[in-house]
Formats: sequence, structure tokens, C-alpha cells
Amino acid sequence: MKKKNIGSIYVISTPIGNSEDITIRAIKTLNEVDFIACEDTRITSKLCRMHNIIYKDKLIPYHDHNSERMAPFILNKLNNGFNIGVVTDAGTPLISDPGYKLIRTALEKKIEVKSVPGPSALTAAMSISGISSDQFIFMGFLPRKNALRKAKLSSLSNQNYSVVIFESALRLNKLLEEIYELLGNRNVSIIREITKLYEENIRGNIRNILNLLKNKKLKGEIVVLIEKPEASAIVFSDKDIIDMLKKKLPELGASRASKEISKITSIKSDYIYKLAISLKRSNA
Repeated sequence: MKKKNIGSIYVISTPIGNSEDITIRAIKTLNEVDFIACEDTRITSKLCRMHNIIYKDKLIPYHDHNSERMAPFILNKLNNGFNIGVVTDAGTPLISDPGYKLIRTALEKKIEVKSVPGPSALTAAMSISGISSDQFIFMGFLPRKNALRKAKLSSLSNQNYSVVIFESALRLNKLLEEIYELLGNRNVSIIREITKLYEENIRGNIRNILNLLKNKKLKGEIVVLIEKPEASAIVFSDKDIIDMLKKKLPELGASRASKEISKITSIKSDYIYKLAISLKRSNA
């Protein structure tokens, strides 16, 4: 059936954990749209049943692996006058999500795109983290390749804002070690199971948290919030500096390593250089 006029896209937020975190408008809109483009039809159908949302013959799978094939199909539906709701498995669509390409194309074609706002892991985690939020940068999921990931983190070393990163619990310890190496012993907040029964906020400096996590196994996806340098108020001991030197000396040598660590700690590079020489002598 072809409708008159051009349809609209509704970008609809869904719960990030607790199924009750859905707005009245989101339920109303999901009932009213002609089709629902969703990341996983099984998860969306479960949500619809939970809230008595009409979804039969409305769900369209739209995700990373089929986006190029499905985008023209969805745009054709819009051009034929049908209204489309876009949802992700949890939270606000297009936040650390490739669906922006569909929205960008729709906007270029003068198709109306409307927001139905609601839960987002980014803002929910920031609101309870205790990390300063006046200025922050959202990095999403960092690259898997070591060199690319470290380059991203290194680019933050001289920036005076907080940082938010999404990460898997399986890779959390490695990420914290890299943050410590490249950004120093910052204060961080590790948020897990957000809005769920076992929601947890693990706070402290990175060294303390790494020690804590040695005997603690986390599950699921994690939000890592890193305090900006001026608010961390870190005091670095000689042991902290020596630990950094042990990692950087083999790769950079005493002079370059001292300068790199000086940037992270705000301690004079000539003092760090003396520690580096002492360390090299003791290992000779």
C-alpha cells in the first residue's frame, strides 16, 4: 500500500537495563509508526510485549551487518509515506552506533527526523559518577588495535576535560593499565549494570582500582569515566614515576621517557631523568 506524502523517521530511546525506563511518548510513538527499524528483532519484540506495543509485521532488522542493504529499503518506505521508528537494543540510537548514515541520508533527502528522547548510558553514567561534567569528551568504544587505541589515549594527555569510554569487562583491566601509562594515575569511575539490580559505581584512582579488580570479576559492558587532570589532584610518588619509567624506558630511552612522563605528572623532566638514570644503573 502506498501512502501520500513523505513519511518521517522517529529516533526512539529505549531502556538501557531497567525495562520501566521508557517514556510515555516512546510507547505511543512505537504504537503509531508503520515500521520499527531495530538492531535485534528478538529484543525489540520482547520490549513491545512487555509494554503492550503493537509490533506484528512492523519490525525491520537494521544493524551493522545489513545497513547498506536495508537503508534503501527503509528510505523507499519513507518515500512512500510510511513513518519509521528507529531503536537500538538499549538506550538512545546513534550514540556510538553506525545508524547515523541512515539519518544523514534522510536529512539530505529532506525527510523529517524527530527525536523521542530517553535513556542513554552516557548521560546516566555521568550523572552518578562523581566525575566533573562541565567539560567532557565521549570516545565510545576505542579501537581494538593496540597502536590505534594508544594513539587515541595519548591525544588526551594534555587536554583538560573528563573522558567517557565504553568498554567490555573482559578488556577493562588492560584499558586501565593503558590509561595509567599514558594519562597518569587519574581518578576514575567504573559504572556497571547501570539501572539494573546490581548497579555498581567503583571509584578511586587507577592504581587502587587495578588492585581491587585483581580479586573481582566483572561482567558485561562498562562505562569508564576519567577525571580531567586539574580535578584529579594527583600526587605522584617516586614509586609511581619509577613504575612509569619501567614501561617507557625500553621503548623511548631516558630523555624521551622523562619528557613524556613530565607531561603526564607535571613533575620537572630533569628530576624524572635523574630517577631514570638511577633505575638504569640499578638494572645494569
